[in-house]
Amino acid sequence: MIKTLRFTLMAVMMLICGAISAQEVTLDFTDNSKWKLPEGSSKKLKESKEFSNGTYTVVLTAASSGYYFNSDGYLMLGKKDATLTLPKFNFAVSKIEVIGHAGASASVLQNIFVGNVAVSTETKGAALDTGNPQSTGDAKTNTYEINAAYQAAGNQYTLKVTSKHNTQITKILIYKQSGAVKENPALAFSVDKVNHEVGTDFTAPTFSKKTTATVKFSSDNEAVATVNAEGVIALGTEEGKAVITAEAAENDKYAAGKATCTIYVWHYVTYKKATEIVSGEKYLIVAQRDGNTYYAMPQKETANFGYLNTQMKEGTLDELKIESSYDDNFVFAEFEDGYSIQDCYGRYLYMDGEHASFQLGKEPVAWELEASDNGTFSLTNNGKFIQFGDGTYTTFGAYAKKMDKTVLPMLFKMVEGATGINNIQTTTAVKNNVMYNIAGQRVNKDYKGLVIMNGKKMMVK
Repeated sequence: MIKTLRFTLMAVMMLICGAISAQEVTLDFTDNSKWKLPEGSSKKLKESKEFSNGTYTVVLTAASSGYYFNSDGYLMLGKKDATLTLPKFNFAVSKIEVIGHAGASASVLQNIFVGNVAVSTETKGAALDTGNPQSTGDAKTNTYEINAAYQAAGNQYTLKVTSKHNTQITKILIYKQSGAVKENPALAFSVDKVNHEVGTDFTAPTFSKKTTATVKFSSDNEAVATVNAEGVIALGTEEGKAVITAEAAENDKYAAGKATCTIYVWHYVTYKKATEIVSGEKYLIVAQRDGNTYYAMPQKETANFGYLNTQMKEGTLDELKIESSYDDNFVFAEFEDGYSIQDCYGRYLYMDGEHASFQLGKEPVAWELEASDNGTFSLTNNGKFIQFGDGTYTTFGAYAKKMDKTVLPMLFKMVEGATGINNIQTTTAVKNNVMYNIAGQRVNKDYKGLVIMNGKKMMVK
């Protein structure tokens, strides 16, 4: 009996050990005699370049700060968007450990990627080091557990740098999956994004899979788009964004998997060239140069200052149609002896008197406004007035004097629908045979009278 238990325990232990990953390959960058990386100073790369130690080849694509081999014994990857692509291994990789140079400044890596697909499921340690340049402690390690769906032999994994700091790497350890390698479930929608204009025909993406496990579908915004148990996507009744998710659990043959498709439902918003300003209305800040029309976009939501980047439309236009998904307008409202300018995030534009870029604050600030006969406006705050470009740049800033080759802005006012019926047509009239009465209320199929369906008025008798 005891002998039987002993053999049973040994068998269980062998099974457990068989499933544990084993370190298989070490890519050691502390000795450059074989890699022959450029030494001593930053080397910028305009394209990818291969380096080999005689056994394995890595591919480097550097960013603004380049790459080089440091005399202290490590590979330095430039901050932001640098990549290091590892060799293809003839075994299933289960884990990748990236060891950083002890005492280096903090540096963050993104997940491991195959192509453009993130394949790691766990990252232990946000940085390769403590961020303290005087640190003499042990080197820190980023550990990436590879998703079971991407453990097949022959995959090529890429590390991406997304830090404001340089990434300093001494070694990379590759672990082999010793247990059973499960197949990729291959969950996929035919497209990963759908841009749908209200009032046009909707073509639903198709779904495919290899897994034999049950796939569960969900929508995070059913008012915009729904999905049934077979993965068929249908539009809801509202505009906006919906993320459709397909998920399958692991089974005896296939790894767990997940796929998403994002649905955007929108209508065109019309803006027309303005000759005067109406307080409280929404406007695009527009410039025209060299036969093209440019309109400003607000700074990103987290910004506190910056120039206004633009989108271009070909032609010298008096009317612009912009997708409602993009809230690029600014509200002009009477304030003190002028007008405040507020973006879609509720921030007010003003000038600090020192910089040409806009400052973004919580309180309204008055801009002096003067219209010109040519349709442009002089908008001045703190001694600086808004100007577009200088013949090269396509951004809006504000300067104390007219700059070379800049142009003054125009303002295009948002055109609202005249009635509730028009509002229904532009904001909720999706081709799904849902009916609304004249008051804009949803009604059922037994309703009699004038209704709006798929953006059109019709009489139901």
